[in-house]
Amino acid sequence: MTIRKRPLVFLVAAISILLIACPSPAGTDSAFEPLFPIELKHDFPQAQKTFQEAKDLILENYYTAGISEDALYWAAIQGMLRYISPPKNPELAKIWTAGQYEHILESLTGVQVSLGFQSTFNPKEGSLDVEEVSPGSPAADILQPLDRILRINKTPLKGKSVAEVQALLAGEEGDQVELTVNRDIKIFNVTLTHEKVEAENVKATALDNSVALLEIKRFSAGLSDKLAEELGALEEQGITRLIIDMRDNPGGVFMQALACAELFLPEKAVVLRTLKRDTQKANYISNNKNPFNFECIILVNQRTASSAEILAASLRDNGKAVIVGTRTYGKGVFEKTFTLENGCRLKFITGAMYSPGMQSWQGRGLAPDFLVEQDEKTLAGLRKLPPAQRMKKDVALITAHKLLLR
Repeated sequence: MTIRKRPLVFLVAAISILLIACPSPAGTDSAFEPLFPIELKHDFPQAQKTFQEAKDLILENYYTAGISEDALYWAAIQGMLRYISPPKNPELAKIWTAGQYEHILESLTGVQVSLGFQSTFNPKEGSLDVEEVSPGSPAADILQPLDRILRINKTPLKGKSVAEVQALLAGEEGDQVELTVNRDIKIFNVTLTHEKVEAENVKATALDNSVALLEIKRFSAGLSDKLAEELGALEEQGITRLIIDMRDNPGGVFMQALACAELFLPEKAVVLRTLKRDTQKANYISNNKNPFNFECIILVNQRTASSAEILAASLRDNGKAVIVGTRTYGKGVFEKTFTLENGCRLKFITGAMYSPGMQSWQGRGLAPDFLVEQDEKTLAGLRKLPPAQRMKKDVALITAHKLLLR
């Protein structure tokens, strides 16, 4: 089988982005207009001195002596970051210690130390319901979707909180966890070992001779290369239509979303428009001379966010896709992470995003072309089924398939 590789051209395009040349997004011709309020609307005289005075008063008079000046400085930074974050997402800007940031990097690379399964906690039953098992992971060939985990290391889950259950499952590479599993009428114990597991963030399944389901779960590092391989394989099979499922996709690596969009877009097509401080505008332009040519339907929901919204907006505005589902989350800004002198990492918004058609989706989300509503519980249940069975029950998937074949 000959599989086309993604041409390594996008990084060149990203570096040579066109400054000033792009048309101005609505409302940004004369001055930078924030997408959400951040200004102080009242006078605050002697601000720095007042901060020091408030800090000293807390240290001297707070009811417990356990509070420290370092804790107040940490809290102050967290407060600043919440203040400059969107009201809908106050935790968008963040500060991490060096150790905490290592775990963030693991999620962005798509490789994490885990047991290799996804589940939902049922507090009423006191069980973890297995939804998905990652191929090649410690749980592969041991656990199955619909299994119920009743105990972790002999500890019953009844009465536990989600945080307590997560703590029981947590571990470093090489740590072992014993699970008591209920499958049908059988109850048995298995032992899994924490290993580095590469998340399967993109997966393609042929639904018939011409249509394939392409599931993109998160935009991790290297995803565009894996996506190019999947698209090339589908092309070789004679697939001409795609249902790109990005429901519940929270986003991920910004540049990977651009690179994935470029796979579908011809040379000189606008992938994304951005606006940074002082009205510095930029176009991200495709430099792909040999894009894939699939007819696409994109599935989204209210938990489709950030990088997933970039791909959906880019393909739709370029006439490459139609969107089916509900309005998306609405994260139309991007952040930059800075390294501080003490090793901590600081992340906050440095720019706003606009679709090729110059539309912002910040705070409002992308409206679908075809509205198909589906609650989270129903979707979670459908995800436990193989695609062939989902095609009989998943309303959004059925709608997309019908639209492609009409």
